[in-house]
Amino acid sequence: MNYSFWADEAYISGIAAQLALGKLTFLQAINAPGITYQKLNMFIIAIFLKLFGIGEAVSRIPSIIMLLLGVIFIFLLTKKLSNKYGAMLAAFLYGFSHLNLSYATQAKPYIFVEFATIAIIYLLVKIDEQKQFSSSIKYHVLIIIIASIAVLFHYIGIFLLALYFVHLLQSFRKLKVRSYWWLLLVIPCLFLLGIELIPVVVNTVLAKNFFTYNHTYQAIKLFAYKYSLISLCAGLGFVWIFKKNPKISISIFFYIFIILLMTSFEVYIFNIRYVLSLFGLIFLYFGIFWAKVGEKYMPKKPWVIPLVVMLLIYITGYKIVRLPQAYFNPNMDKYGDVQIANYKDFYAELKQRFPDYKDRYVVNDTFDVEYWYFGRYSDAYFMKGTTTPTQHAVVKQAKMYGTLDDFKKMMKEHPQGLLIMEDWQSFLPDDIKMYAKKNLKLELRVESLKEAPDDPWPLALYSWGY
Repeated sequence: MNYSFWADEAYISGIAAQLALGKLTFLQAINAPGITYQKLNMFIIAIFLKLFGIGEAVSRIPSIIMLLLGVIFIFLLTKKLSNKYGAMLAAFLYGFSHLNLSYATQAKPYIFVEFATIAIIYLLVKIDEQKQFSSSIKYHVLIIIIASIAVLFHYIGIFLLALYFVHLLQSFRKLKVRSYWWLLLVIPCLFLLGIELIPVVVNTVLAKNFFTYNHTYQAIKLFAYKYSLISLCAGLGFVWIFKKNPKISISIFFYIFIILLMTSFEVYIFNIRYVLSLFGLIFLYFGIFWAKVGEKYMPKKPWVIPLVVMLLIYITGYKIVRLPQAYFNPNMDKYGDVQIANYKDFYAELKQRFPDYKDRYVVNDTFDVEYWYFGRYSDAYFMKGTTTPTQHAVVKQAKMYGTLDDFKKMMKEHPQGLLIMEDWQSFLPDDIKMYAKKNLKLELRVESLKEAPDDPWPLALYSWGY
């Protein structure tokens, strides 16, 4: 849990740390660039850092809690839709999934969205069980609260409102209420949709880029190849209980469709974290399928088949973690999904080599990890695609550059300096990388995270004028 952050973790935890230490006000922290889409996640991390001290493991505690809550709710949900044996299987797969464990040990909000998905579906099932609509009010309110919190954790939580709306629309014809008080439930949803989703849709329409990207191959590869057995059984489980739970099934199908549509065509890169909530549903229906198989073919001992499946998964280690580990590689199912460079050791060595690093002139490509590990921001940034010097969007005292000529000119203006290089297909222009390797002095190099030696994301420090 104390291993190095990757870039996104370090940035949000850095803002949270400044809030916890009183270096930023609450308004400054929640309005910091890059925090807008996960404000509540940053605030929760700040609370834990305030209570338990500053550290990587502390920032990751909220995600661990969300995983545990997810295990509880997927058990309860699967039990309602099948039986307790299928529930044990689904909870086992959810809790020991390598994928879930890797995201539950990151200071990121995606594991909460997965938990919220399962929790909301559980509440929808509870709503369907009520004979009187009035007796389901508390469940509607809870759904609105959970969905609203999910949106504040990450913008992708907005799609949970679509899940709820589809279910609500299917229930309208059965409502036997004379008043329109149910609008009080819908208005908060419309408000959230208005302030969060409509601007995204408008920008997309104006830009005329409905299908700018196409990641369908990667999505198919992930679900149909990497998780082929689990996905197949989950699909059969979905079909098996469709007639018994049509409203829930239709709502879930629409939710799956919209998540896949957005991640396949509207995001510039396909990342597993954007579809993590779908894995909770796959594990749910996987447990349901084997529970139904047990009931059908061994009605007197329906626990046998789910137990055998669980044991086979554990023995083979198929997509799960069998023994306690200090680190769970998030790139197991898609290489490069997370750039797990060892920033922690790299910046520690840099500080040892240059104790006066805060007074040095430093050039970098990204700013994400700097406050957490470096204690300062760089003086200049070089990013691919930058044709003319421009003001950095986040680091107000620095500019962004993009050409080798700019870099050479900078070296003349500053006789001594340091270049931090992420030595993979990162944002630093390739010609500057080649120039540095041939003409600058290599001060240090860190190849990979110690816990993941077979997944190298090298970092290098070059200097000039020393």
